[in-house]
Amino acid sequence: MTRRLFFLALLAVTALPLLAQDTSAPADAAATAAASDSATGLGYVLSHSGLAVWVCAALAVAVVVFVVEGFLSLRFEALVPPAQLARLEDLLRQGAYQEAWQYCREHRSFLARVTGTALERVGRGHEAVLYALDEVSAQQAVLLKANTNYLSVIGVVAPMIGLTGTVIGMIGAFNSLGASGIGDPSGLAASIGQVLTSTAAGLIVAIPGFLFFYVFKNRAQTAIMMADFAVYRLFENLPYEHLAGYAVGQVEGA
Repeated sequence: MTRRLFFLALLAVTALPLLAQDTSAPADAAATAAASDSATGLGYVLSHSGLAVWVCAALAVAVVVFVVEGFLSLRFEALVPPAQLARLEDLLRQGAYQEAWQYCREHRSFLARVTGTALERVGRGHEAVLYALDEVSAQQAVLLKANTNYLSVIGVVAPMIGLTGTVIGMIGAFNSLGASGIGDPSGLAASIGQVLTSTAAGLIVAIPGFLFFYVFKNRAQTAIMMADFAVYRLFENLPYEHLAGYAVGQVEGA
């Protein structure tokens, strides 16, 4: 919520006029030029561009949030925290499987979730552990990629929203033209320029959305593959032949 309010506050700030006033012109001409310049300010354009621009602004906030979240979470160190990995290696080396399972229950990382579920299967043999590793890893991968997929959705939807705003604005502009004639071509041009802001806003949101979607798609694939390898190494040397029927965690008494 704080980020959204900050972003909308930035959009509300009026930009400096893009055209300087002509000091050599008469007073009435200078006033007209000043009004024209103020109409080119970012704040003026945004305030006269309709709902579509503000919807695109909200989508831009979502893109920023998903991008930040992607950089923070789609890393090997986030999926497999080194301290947790070292602790689990020590516990499994000591044969403290119940304690290792409890340690996994106390943490929420990819490593802890996958390892904890696999530990519940150690008494059922190596194949059952491998199946659990594959199943839970796939489930966690889907959850990790959920926000990345939203970037793709925003990349598709944002241009459509912007184009819809432009079409609606053009309809209004030409309805006004039909009613009052073309007595003020500059006013018509300004109106068309404002409604085209909706299309620009949609593209400005969609392009980085698509870009980061493909960046995070590859980043997630690499990080998850490395995390899977680290988890598989934890279980490759366990004495499964001596653990037959051994109950860990919630499977106890099953």
